[in-house]
Amino acid sequence: MGLLLISSCADPPQYSLTPSIEFDNVIFKDVADPAVDSLIVSVKFKDGDGDLGIDATETSDPFNDKFYYIFPNGTFITYKTKRTDSHYDTLPAFVKPYNCTNWEVRTVNSKIDTFYYKANPHAHNIKVQYFVKNFDGSFTEFKWTEQFGYPFCATSFDGRFPILSKNLSQKIPLEGTIRYGMVSSGFLALFSIKTLKLKITIEDRALNQSNTVESPEFTLQSIKRGG
Repeated sequence: MGLLLISSCADPPQYSLTPSIEFDNVIFKDVADPAVDSLIVSVKFKDGDGDLGIDATETSDPFNDKFYYIFPNGTFITYKTKRTDSHYDTLPAFVKPYNCTNWEVRTVNSKIDTFYYKANPHAHNIKVQYFVKNFDGSFTEFKWTEQFGYPFCATSFDGRFPILSKNLSQKIPLEGTIRYGMVSSGFLALFSIKTLKLKITIEDRALNQSNTVESPEFTLQSIKRGG
């Protein structure tokens, strides 16, 4: 998460209750320790009632991370269910990419089991998609969660920015700039000479999704800044 620059006006303007964003900037910080290399993207935003941001401690519906599936008796649907109950044999197999996007290996009561889940799209309020340019000029999305497979599952760079309003109950219009940092040791290894672009979307607390903005094409070297 990056720094946030926020402004509000004494004479509030009339903005839509659905947030709107504009692309501002993207930079790559290459530092001595590659584990903390970072891409930092900035977007300008406007929102009519200022209900932007999710606190890190908010883990209940509608901001929970995942939905697990259970039987009426409260037991979880597991991979054993898929193998032994014909009603569930259409669930995805434990193969790439599903072994990182729909199945979670957990130890419960000293026993390892594999639980079926679906990710909650509202757990994050800023969503960043990566695209890599092909030889023919088209772009293919690089999906972090599907790229590597179990046990090397990666998370996406979707994330949260904190609550921006001093008092959410006041419903005050807000505008400003969100500066969002993404840290990875893999940026140079994966994208050293490749051409990339990003697509960014934000979401408010009422689950209204903004427009999606797109960065210009770039290489890491072309947007590189010192650490």
